[in-house]
Amino acid sequence: MTEPLISVIVPVYKVEPWLERCVNSIRNQAYRNLEIILVDDGSPDRCGEMCDQYAREDSRILVLHQNNGGLSAARNAGLDICHGEYIGFVDSDDFIHPEMYTRLYDDICTHNTRLAFCQPLTCYESSISFPQTEASATCLAREEVLKKSLSEIIWFSACTKLYHRSLFDNIRYPEGRTNEDYPVTIRIFDRCDRIAVDFNQLYAYCKRENSITSTSSAQNAFDQILSAEEVFLLIKDRYPEFKDFASRILFSACIGLLLRVDCSTSDDCSFKREDVFAVIRKYYPGEKKNPSLSASQRILLAAANAGKTEYRIVSWLYRTIARS
Repeated sequence: MTEPLISVIVPVYKVEPWLERCVNSIRNQAYRNLEIILVDDGSPDRCGEMCDQYAREDSRILVLHQNNGGLSAARNAGLDICHGEYIGFVDSDDFIHPEMYTRLYDDICTHNTRLAFCQPLTCYESSISFPQTEASATCLAREEVLKKSLSEIIWFSACTKLYHRSLFDNIRYPEGRTNEDYPVTIRIFDRCDRIAVDFNQLYAYCKRENSITSTSSAQNAFDQILSAEEVFLLIKDRYPEFKDFASRILFSACIGLLLRVDCSTSDDCSFKREDVFAVIRKYYPGEKKNPSLSASQRILLAAANAGKTEYRIVSWLYRTIARS
């Protein structure tokens, strides 16, 4: 049987030193029936030229040039034009194991699922070697994957997965936000009765300075809260048995931002701080008995729910104790 077409969508922005490594890891896949969509998201360096050169060298590569809109906009642009029965994402500063898509497609066929995913290998250097692979895939029910993802905060990445294209019907990544993987991945899990989980590390997630995930800002932190709130509402409605896990993620994001910015006087931070207080007042009264919250989280959340003055006093005490 002919292998079905897999569309691999690669957002490209300011990754000139790493782009060739990424693209070559996709071009050299053992799985050959690929459509490789390079979305030049208005990159100001040579990335656009490099993408065009790769397309001249490999007929499977399609290049889309657009004005800078961010990671979600680039992924969505790829989703709108892709032709594959299956879809994968690779970030352009990362790279993948030569058998990643072969293994994930085999996992989908073996377990009769619409979604399979592998494990990431975090790297800090320019070159690494993947561990030796083993036959270590299993099939888990949707509820098992949701519980493990929420309780251990894992498996949210868009890039470690192979999706049947039907999973993206009426689903796109939220544009203008970071932390966009989290709510979309949870919504896609919700659409699957069962999911193939491959425990091999087949995706190299490369951490570097100045990447989106390593850049800290009040806006990025607040984006985490928006995503966590979206997931909390979905889980509360459809999987109330996991509600405590989802609310803990939401409140942890809230406290994390407050502790980061409550000594700041910038207008941006002040604005975000007011929004965080509003989120806590909205949800904490109904979730204050959540057993997964730590003692310090309970104290800080109760103070924030009571008011800004109360929170200011309690957070000062918390910082003082933490420093001592």
